[in-house]
Amino acid sequence: MKRFGKSILFIFFSLCVPAAGCRKQEEKSSVPAVQILENAVPGGINSDIYQWYLEQIPGIEKEMGIRIELVPAGIRDEDFKARIALDLKGGRSADIIGFDQFWVPEFAQAGFLLPLDPFLPSWPDRSQYYDSMMEMGSFQGKTYLIMRLTDLRMLFYHKQMLADAGIPLPWQPKNWDAIIAASEKIKQKFPDLIPLQINAGVEMGEAATMQGFLILLYGAGGELYDQKAGKWVVDSPAFRQTTDFYKKIYLDRKLGNAELVTSPKAREKTFEMFSKGRIAIYCESTWFYTSVLKPGESWGIKDRDEKIGWAKMPGSGAPGAPEFISLSGGNGWVISPKTKNPDLAWKVVARLNTLSSLEKLFQKQAFTPTRKDLAQSTVVATQPFIAQTAPAILPFTRSRPGLPDYPEISFYLQLLSEQIITGKLTPDAALKEFGRSVENIVGKENTIQKK
Repeated sequence: MKRFGKSILFIFFSLCVPAAGCRKQEEKSSVPAVQILENAVPGGINSDIYQWYLEQIPGIEKEMGIRIELVPAGIRDEDFKARIALDLKGGRSADIIGFDQFWVPEFAQAGFLLPLDPFLPSWPDRSQYYDSMMEMGSFQGKTYLIMRLTDLRMLFYHKQMLADAGIPLPWQPKNWDAIIAASEKIKQKFPDLIPLQINAGVEMGEAATMQGFLILLYGAGGELYDQKAGKWVVDSPAFRQTTDFYKKIYLDRKLGNAELVTSPKAREKTFEMFSKGRIAIYCESTWFYTSVLKPGESWGIKDRDEKIGWAKMPGSGAPGAPEFISLSGGNGWVISPKTKNPDLAWKVVARLNTLSSLEKLFQKQAFTPTRKDLAQSTVVATQPFIAQTAPAILPFTRSRPGLPDYPEISFYLQLLSEQIITGKLTPDAALKEFGRSVENIVGKENTIQKK
């Protein structure tokens, strides 16, 4: 048995948590019923989504002549994940489940998600979904989840700082060399500032993986997990390009500050320094712009839209590398394989995903759209940053490997980057240590080195 299978079984047999709120015995009725489980409650977690459901459900019930029962949870994500696993294992789960995209591979491997591919050919809205979003809901060639909302990663920069350094605006680097060239100009013009920060180090946590190592690895044309081989990649030309890039910007060119990202509360310090104009270029997420830098917040920037620019993260420029790259997370809906009426459950999922329905959700909480017509909607146009970045970046975004061993492997990616930017180990030595660590986690037979 592979390790990811053991992960779910561990949840089943080691958690002493009752499956409270699991499917109740359906009332005897001639009206078809569908149950939706969502981690949302009034006045608490995802309260906007909860309210949106309350507004959407009556219309769907009337249109379809059905009864929909919404089961709210309102618990921590990991507890919600455990509850879903217990419900699915016991065959008593809701028909439709609000689901984190990151969980798809693990649950799909265990056979706990209904493949949705039979429904897609006749789904009129399929063409509106970015292919990247459909891929994020898929695993090993099958589709299990329809994305509801997502986020993106990109480069943010201070417009005036770049302009003063002689860099034409709007700035859009074509490759990693162009990023370094711009950073060198900034360093020459402003020697007391930090030209470039690409996240790295254990203290930065998952931000060092998603907005750091992994976006670089993908940008070099590499993979962390080879789905075809079913193995974790521990070395490859793309790994080498990534580690060399870290060495170049932090040690050779001294464009980034290693002490900043390896010190306590590194991420908060980085937010503050960018907000105060002490960092010129920074790789971060949609949330960084819409929440961290939001005017009026602790690290908010007055006139943010006028002062801060964004650029797509380019690929390395090496043969086989993508032109641009991004990473995304998000959530959507899955259907239980134990549902008594899969066709009806799918019709409800499709109805929740219509343009008009998602426009109403966007009005409650702005998010990066997963479909083209929503990205171009007049509703989304009220949020210029999202309206601009969604169609520009969504076509080529990627996701993390959502397998049980990933969190531990992610830690060793963070450690790998830290060892390089601090000069503790050479890229070659750091990669060898990373490979040994991954082998200890998954077994050497489940790793692969590419030449």
